[in-house]
Amino acid sequence: MFWVINISSKKRVKNQNSNFKKYFLKRVANAFTMYYNSNCKGRLTQLLKSCRSYKDKASCRIQHPVIYAGCFRFVKRIKIMTWRIVHVCQSERMQLKLDNLLIKKMGEDYVIPLSDISIIVAEGGETVVTLRLLSALSKYNIALIVCDNEHLPTGIYHSQNGHFRAYKKLQEQLLWTQEQKDKLWQIVTYFKINNQQDVLSMFEKNIDCIQLLADYKDHIEFGDKTNREGHAAKVYFNELFGKKFVRLTQQETDVINAGLNYGYAIMRAQMARIIAGYGLNPLIGIFHKNEYNQFNLVDDLMEPFRQIIDVWVYQNLLDEEYLKYEFRLALTDTLNAKIRYGKETCSVTVAMDKYVKGFLKCISDKDTSKFYCPIVSSVEWS
Repeated sequence: MFWVINISSKKRVKNQNSNFKKYFLKRVANAFTMYYNSNCKGRLTQLLKSCRSYKDKASCRIQHPVIYAGCFRFVKRIKIMTWRIVHVCQSERMQLKLDNLLIKKMGEDYVIPLSDISIIVAEGGETVVTLRLLSALSKYNIALIVCDNEHLPTGIYHSQNGHFRAYKKLQEQLLWTQEQKDKLWQIVTYFKINNQQDVLSMFEKNIDCIQLLADYKDHIEFGDKTNREGHAAKVYFNELFGKKFVRLTQQETDVINAGLNYGYAIMRAQMARIIAGYGLNPLIGIFHKNEYNQFNLVDDLMEPFRQIIDVWVYQNLLDEEYLKYEFRLALTDTLNAKIRYGKETCSVTVAMDKYVKGFLKCISDKDTSKFYCPIVSSVEWS
């Protein structure tokens, strides 16, 4: 399928210098979605070089195969991020159609471009998913979350080695020293307890518990050898949901645990696909070392984001008996909530991406200037 795209500019730009170049590149980035193949970028580069001037480039009418790409597309270092989370309930079939997701349900067809999708959540035991679609999901770095009959996420399908320098990234990851890991885990634990303290302050909980978390936060050792994280979690959950609350992860015992498990699974899947997009192996964590866990690094890095789910569950499920369909949709949509990260407000998904990028810069260059704690008290639901 060929689309004719006109990127002609109606504005006159006086100086055809670097400012115009940036303007033009943004127009190109908006006009083109690239196929997940470096050859396509090469074809576009050759096409642009064939134009004699920036004016010719900006006014040319280009006939080019537009094929939707994966999670990130780069045109001269212009970065585009996927944003859509698709929740599929009781459909008959999901398949690939011209680089789009085709969902068949009750005689209706729903078509969504794969380039827009970051996560697909699938419920319903009768849904058929084709192999061609699964292959395309891995190329586009789209995570597929599968739920059981209790509507609880039980599996995550995500791309493996999707980075173009996967081996080099793995080598770098294997060279992380224990000292580096311990320092990063100390920072991540600080972020987590800080957000737990923030949540208790939001809901005006017992001041003694808040102060105790502050004390735990200020006495975290390298690698958290004294397990301040575990002690803080017990104080936090008992104060937030009551003394009788017991955190359970393997079964749906009550609506609170069901909501937490569902929301955490969504966060986990998003973090897994972002980590894979940066070429990291999720097996190799900085603290978690479970031989049966394929997402050790994911479980490490997602800790400061769990409190987003805690806040939503506290605000919406305390008086409920079941995790209804509308609640599951809302929990899925928490990734689109706005949150303060560093000096800007962005979606939770964007904050997670910046967070992983800051983590990499911190562990490779020992530069913590871009590694921030997401401010949970600033969250605004979409």
